[in-house]
Amino acid sequence: MINLLSKHLEDCSTRQYFCFAVRCEVCGEFWYSNSIPFSKAAQESEYAEKKELYDAIYQREKQRAQLAAGKEARERFSQCPLCRRLVCDTCFLICDEMDLCIECADRMKECGEPVIL
Repeated sequence: MINLLSKHLEDCSTRQYFCFAVRCEVCGEFWYSNSIPFSKAAQESEYAEKKELYDAIYQREKQRAQLAAGKEARERFSQCPLCRRLVCDTCFLICDEMDLCIECADRMKECGEPVIL
């Protein structure tokens, strides 16, 4: 699931904030992670050495923010065991036989309740 989420995380970051999005493969709705501010966003550097340092810090903080976004997304998305798509909690049903996305559940004539209404 972690690898699947990593592939689906879209980078929406700016130089001031880190933010990532995941799109449900059934309904197409986007979910956005919490925005995390870049610690050096308000600081500008005239010196090339400082710019390199800030770029390195930016990349390190962005990686941490991406990991946090992945953890956050795991709480809101599931992978359908039949079609293997990544779907939001609204489109993922808790069914009697097997939990499925709404499209697979409909095709299999399975009834269920969404994880989140």
